[in-house]
Amino acid sequence: MVSWYIRLAGWVSVLSIGITLVSCMLVIATREVTFMSSGSPYTGIAIMDINRHIVTSYVRESIIGRQTDLAWSPDLNTIVFRAVTNITIDLYATDIHGEDIRRLTGTGKNNHSPAFSPDGRWLAFTSERDGNPEIYVTEASCLKAESHCKDSDAHRLTNNTFTDDQAAWSPDSQQIVFQSNRDGDFEIYSMNIDGSQQRRLTNSPQRDLLPDWSPDGRRIVFVSERDINNELYVMKANGSDQHRLTTTPEFEFSPQWSPDGGQILFQRTVAGSDFETFVMDADGSHVQRLTTVQMFLQNPAWYS
Repeated sequence: MVSWYIRLAGWVSVLSIGITLVSCMLVIATREVTFMSSGSPYTGIAIMDINRHIVTSYVRESIIGRQTDLAWSPDLNTIVFRAVTNITIDLYATDIHGEDIRRLTGTGKNNHSPAFSPDGRWLAFTSERDGNPEIYVTEASCLKAESHCKDSDAHRLTNNTFTDDQAAWSPDSQQIVFQSNRDGDFEIYSMNIDGSQQRRLTNSPQRDLLPDWSPDGRRIVFVSERDINNELYVMKANGSDQHRLTTTPEFEFSPQWSPDGGQILFQRTVAGSDFETFVMDADGSHVQRLTTVQMFLQNPAWYS
């Protein structure tokens, strides 16, 4: 009888270990999102998983002032952000712990909207240094502390008297999609990395804004006012097959594809708050709210 109990206990132990191993194998990594937080206890840059658990917080707001336009380098070691200091607006870079802060632009002429190329070689941004918002690129090597790059080393990609803004990269780092009002109202355009072959992708009677290129290079998500209020749309990379993803009385904006292209992060106006952050599947289904009014989290960006 004792022998039987010993054998049973052994089989239970083996079964328990087996279940644990299988469970570990089936665990799917939870995606994480970074936010700019202006309320305690997470002041600065906070990281949250999409189950709404605050993972950790980095870069304290007291170190770099009021941060906006957060962009992560592809290797997740560098953060570029816009900050207002002494009434000037410039871009700064820091490591993930905020221990090495470097100013990237020195014009003070409203430099903002940084975006790293997926291959990590370039940083695109918007600057008004030449009188109106235009898109520039600079080599990512200029972000290093030992770099001797100057503002004049940045390459201007657009050149007109209107507003070109909100650059987003194709996954192969060879093209940029952006918004411009050069034809009367804001529409979505694309161009090569050297600024050549600029072409219009949308043509609606209302503004089309804030494009983002999917990781597979096939689609572009953007915001459109063609249906009275801001809604999210998606189209093929050549501008065809434009269709609506959201249908709400609220305003949606700032869409971003997840790294695997399966989800879209975005913000939406909410009663009792200016806006909150949501995530949904790429086809517009399974909308999930990530933030609450009490969190004071803004400027969301995918972290993993």
